[in-house]
Amino acid sequence: MNHKPKISVIIPTYNEENNLKRTLIAVKRQICNIPYEIIVTDGQSSDNTVSIAEKYARVYISPEKGKSSQLNYVVPKSSGDLLIFLDADTLIDEYFLQKIFRIFEKHKKLLACSARIKYYDGRAVIFKLGSQTFTITNYFFLNFNMHIWYFFKTLLGFPELIGCNIIVRREIFFKVGGFKQLPEGLIGIDKVFSDSLIYLTRKMKKGRIRTLNFVSVLTSGRFLNARRSLGRISQYRQNKEIFYDLAKDIEWKN
Repeated sequence: MNHKPKISVIIPTYNEENNLKRTLIAVKRQICNIPYEIIVTDGQSSDNTVSIAEKYARVYISPEKGKSSQLNYVVPKSSGDLLIFLDADTLIDEYFLQKIFRIFEKHKKLLACSARIKYYDGRAVIFKLGSQTFTITNYFFLNFNMHIWYFFKTLLGFPELIGCNIIVRREIFFKVGGFKQLPEGLIGIDKVFSDSLIYLTRKMKKGRIRTLNFVSVLTSGRFLNARRSLGRISQYRQNKEIFYDLAKDIEWKN
């Protein structure tokens, strides 16, 4: 791109040689007239992740491992007014960036969002009805229930961004202090980031966070299991004060 990027697509990686190429190709093949850049922030991988990334993106090696550290490290090195954080195993369709940019242009009060997630195992049936594209995977019922869950969370005023794809305005990212570093053993930086944004909107008395209903991404179901999901819920309940204190600390710095 010859123009200053308006969108920065940022992908954190650590030993993702088996997944990263497909994700990068999907981003590279966007049908989009908006200038964008692709950045990979690597956590010192020991496999071929970096060499793969260098063929498609600008690569930075983070001095510290961990998703939050890697993302906070690289955002100041990006240029986009709109930041799109994608996991290394998350695929977007060819119009994704164009659609996301138009949504933020149209809805000035929108501060951040996530697209719907559809888990998949490498196989999917894709078809169109009118202008809408639909994707069916082996996780159909789980995907449907996830959609209902996030839809009602947004409707009830407690939106939660989805870790595999988070889109946020640049100035808002810095206003909430970026991604907070959780104590060792705790997971859920997307939950804390969402809560930080909710706290900010209430403090400013303006702005919206939401999950998009008609824009989706495909993401790997490799980490899906009941034990992990229940453990995350239990962990959050047991450490509510830690999560809450981090979320409301919008002056926090990595």
